[in-house]
Amino acid sequence: MPEWFFTSDLHGQGALYEQLLATAAAHLPEAVIIGGDLAPHGSGEQGVRMQRIFLQGFLVEFARRLREASPETTLLLMMGNDDWAANHGLPRGAPRSICGNRSTVAA
Repeated sequence: MPEWFFTSDLHGQGALYEQLLATAAAHLPEAVIIGGDLAPHGSGEQGVRMQRIFLQGFLVEFARRLREASPETTLLLMMGNDDWAANHGLPRGAPRSICGNRSTVAA
């Protein structure tokens, strides 16, 4: 039976992303879904910039590492209410190949 993992509200906490990566590597699920509130909290213009850096840097690297650890796993992302709307197009520009053979990073 295929497994799908769902989590949300990681809020940019690296340790939680690392736990998710380790769990996916151990179980090799068909899909990992992160359902919102991906980036760290931040306010104002600085918050938007901080989240953009996180999404284009950390999250893209997380997706690459997940693909390396579990090549057949599809990674699906949804922006949440704490993720700034100015960044909702990210990390769409990331190479699709980092997210698995049949997947895309969806924002």
